[in-house]
Amino acid sequence: MGFEPKAISYKRADIPLTTRFTEPLYEQLCALKKHTGVPLNSIVLQACKYALKDLPAEIKTPHK
Repeated sequence: MGFEPKAISYKRADIPLTTRFTEPLYEQLCALKKHTGVPLNSIVLQACKYALKDLPAEIKTPHK
C-alpha cells in the first residue's frame, strides 16, 4: 500500500522547524493538500514517518 495522507491530529507536534522546499515539490504538496483537505504540516509529518519506516535498521538506529 502506498502513501495516503489522512486528516489526523498529531499531539505534541510543537517543535518549530524551518524547512525549505523546491518550488516543484512545494507545488505538489499544495496540490495534495487541496485535493485531500489534509493540512500541509500533517502531510509532511506523515510523509516523513512513511519514509522512515522502510529505512534499513542500521540507518534507523543511531550510532553511538
